[in-house]
Amino acid sequence: MKKIFTLSLTLLILSSAAFSQSFFSVAFKTPVINVSFGHRYVDMYSFTQYERNLQIEKINGNYTEQVREVMNLRIAAPKKVDLLQQLQKERNKKIQNVNDRFFDYRNKYNYNHYDRNFNWTR
Repeated sequence: MKKIFTLSLTLLILSSAAFSQSFFSVAFKTPVINVSFGHRYVDMYSFTQYERNLQIEKINGNYTEQVREVMNLRIAAPKKVDLLQQLQKERNKKIQNVNDRFFDYRNKYNYNHYDRNFNWTR
């Protein structure tokens, strides 16, 4: 009898807690107005040469670790060469992505493209 009573009591408490939240929610729909007075500050980001060099060092460090792992594998030499070429292509692709991000015209620290008034020049 005690078990039935405690079971029914816990079910009553759980059901009251579950259904105490309202099913109806009032949603106020406000129009979203996008006003831009110039997008040069919105599109700009900062990526310094120091950060670029750190990322390239990290990519090169990971590459040398992966080369060591490939060289320690016990597989045939042509497969090792293929793996090394694949790793080199991946490394070059990652470095190219970092350089593209740095030399992008939206980068504030890309001194090749901005004058002191932040006007884009080549």
